[in-house]
Amino acid sequence: MIGGLLQILFFLVLFGAALLAAGIMGNRLPLAEPPGWGTRLSTYLNTHVAETTQDSPFPELRLRRYDAPPALIFDIARKAVERLRWEAVFDHEKKEIKAVVTTKLWKFKDDVTIQIQPAQPSGSVLVVRSVSRVGKGDLGANTRHVMDLVEIVEGTVPKEALVKE
Repeated sequence: MIGGLLQILFFLVLFGAALLAAGIMGNRLPLAEPPGWGTRLSTYLNTHVAETTQDSPFPELRLRRYDAPPALIFDIARKAVERLRWEAVFDHEKKEIKAVVTTKLWKFKDDVTIQIQPAQPSGSVLVVRSVSRVGKGDLGANTRHVMDLVEIVEGTVPKEALVKE
């Protein structure tokens, strides 16, 4: 009897670990990149927010600056959101996009806010914040949302507008 219960428990633990691994791997995250897989794995399992900041330890979550006016970057970000097929509301005046992303594997809803802010002395800054509605760990889904958006924006923005920092 106890042996059977241990087998079931072992199977459930193994199955749960496989689901977690599938979720993380499905998000195609840069696990081997700085700050390292340990920090990344801990973050993906324990936070449900990814946001761009000036000093993020994750390179893909650092603010992006462009040598282009906010109106142009807003239009590029709007087209990126449409291409990603996110449900979105666009505020052209505030240069802000509020989107809802449904995750592929689990079908959870994540809220993404995109702001285009003027940079000093010129240009624009892309600020992105993605938050899961459910759970404490997002398995890196919110980081993937930021990465997907930035990839399309940086592939669309004129090359001369890209600012390397």
